[in-house]
Amino acid sequence: MFFRNRSAHTDRLELKFSVASPAQWSSGGLASPGKLLRNLDDDFESPQQLLKEALFQARGLNRSNLAAAKRLKITTGLQQRLWPTLAAARDALRKNEDGVPEPQPQRELLDMADQAIHALSASYQLVVEADYRIDERHGRAEQARILEASVRVLELAHLQQRLRALRYQPLPRGAWQTVNTLFCLLSRAGAEDTPVPALCDDRLLLDSDGTTRALRIYTLIQAFGLFDCFAWSKRRQRFLDSYCTAMPDALVITYLPKTAVGGVVRFTHAHQDAPPRRSAEQGSTHRILIDCNVLADAVRRDKETGRQHLTQVASTTANCLAGLPPLARRPILRAMLRNLEHGVPPHRPSETDRHRCDFRLETGFDRVSQHLQTVFTSDQAKRDQLLRNAAFAGRSATQGDDVAATAGTEWLVLQQSDQHIVVSTKETRYTKPIALGALAIYGIGDEGFLRPMIGEVARVVRLDDGQILIGITRRARFGTLVNVFATVGDDSTDSSAAQVPCLLAYDDDLGWCVISSPRSSLPVGCPIQIRTRQLRVTTRLRRLRAITPHFMLFELDAMRPRLGTPSYPSARRRYRHSRIIVTSHLRGVNEPSEEVRRPRRKLG
Repeated sequence: MFFRNRSAHTDRLELKFSVASPAQWSSGGLASPGKLLRNLDDDFESPQQLLKEALFQARGLNRSNLAAAKRLKITTGLQQRLWPTLAAARDALRKNEDGVPEPQPQRELLDMADQAIHALSASYQLVVEADYRIDERHGRAEQARILEASVRVLELAHLQQRLRALRYQPLPRGAWQTVNTLFCLLSRAGAEDTPVPALCDDRLLLDSDGTTRALRIYTLIQAFGLFDCFAWSKRRQRFLDSYCTAMPDALVITYLPKTAVGGVVRFTHAHQDAPPRRSAEQGSTHRILIDCNVLADAVRRDKETGRQHLTQVASTTANCLAGLPPLARRPILRAMLRNLEHGVPPHRPSETDRHRCDFRLETGFDRVSQHLQTVFTSDQAKRDQLLRNAAFAGRSATQGDDVAATAGTEWLVLQQSDQHIVVSTKETRYTKPIALGALAIYGIGDEGFLRPMIGEVARVVRLDDGQILIGITRRARFGTLVNVFATVGDDSTDSSAAQVPCLLAYDDDLGWCVISSPRSSLPVGCPIQIRTRQLRVTTRLRRLRAITPHFMLFELDAMRPRLGTPSYPSARRRYRHSRIIVTSHLRGVNEPSEEVRRPRRKLG
């Protein structure tokens, strides 16, 4: 029996899967299951064609009345055939830092991969439903099929979670509920740590003999839900798995816990359709406790030793940290600790905070530079053109397949503070390029966009209803274009040094800083000279405060430059004195503040 030599559970577990029964399709069995698999052995011109054919076959399989053993065998064959293609799509996606919108071929491939995973998972769920008995009296054959089908669903859910996170998409609610239900089912049978031959290729999920275990896969699925992976670059998301796997007891998962655990804990249950929560849901049964204290202690320890050379620190996570760039270690550990202690932000903020306003946004180093050049130009025609095009800046897409689609792409402000802002819009294939870590320039209304803030795209979440959420962290309240030259000494006048176009920025908390493209070769501590047609400022790159795949932000020497507090040209100067507006991009830098008025020159 499935529960032989174990005490019977008094509370029964209901599956509550949301898969359609084959009986409702009024179709018989497959004409030739062997032919179904042979059709996928053909050579296909592209992965898209293979996935399209496999998706057609899997959907047909789910509509056919088959015995559980036969369905399991066919579905396993489909998964074996598709896994190399799905894994290759995942690995390729990890290597780029592209944002949204996705290129058309990539979007088609990944959308079909997501649908194929869903169809295969549904087929395995039909196997479990066919063999499962509410009184939990199962024979050995049923037990073996339930165990294998459950592990296959967990393998697919793990892959789907990683693929969707790389696309800034959360795991579907139905997938969360399925993995929680199946883990509880296996835990009640004492089979959650039973080895099963693996079909997945992830080394972090495999034992040395090529087997995997439900507990291991489920732990990494839950670990990913503990962190805000939508604020992590694609190359850093893999670090989460490596760091948690480095500690065998990073997460201790207990079904129906008998004792309370303090510290950092999370709760879920058999029918929960979301990541683990900080408190147990009222009235929930089949509860699961996730003890995160070992993981939290390791993060705190590594964060405190982060100033040292971590490859010399004797800890189980030293190798994981050594694989990160030194400047990325402490920010990542701080973000991990913040998520563990305070939880992750919701995918969709409260609708009560949502309000419409004329929000303008441009992203990318080149677009930010072009906008600032127009802000400081003395050419009134260029400035008027900027204001005429402001309506397009207030939308995420300037064109669409129809007028209705474009009309729905206004930016909606969901949360706003001095340092952070969260906005949303409807995503289309014409959405302006937005990448995690990209430089952003933003403001509200004409005046706000002519006196813009400089920020970083710190979070991207794509929701299943077509909405996209963008979180922006402010980096500076002022920015202007300059040329930067690396110098040997403070008085260097070598005009042969290569110039690096940069932004000279200012924020009240940070002071003066330089923002450069990641393609520049400016090192930390480098003495530099900031030049314009009217100004030469010699200083030093004191510290690297931010680095992303799209820009670098250097803090300047605290004592230099002594340029006062900058400001953008005021409306009065722009419109009443347009003849003498900025002849240098450092007009705002030369004038300490716009409240200080110059004395009028006496005539005669």
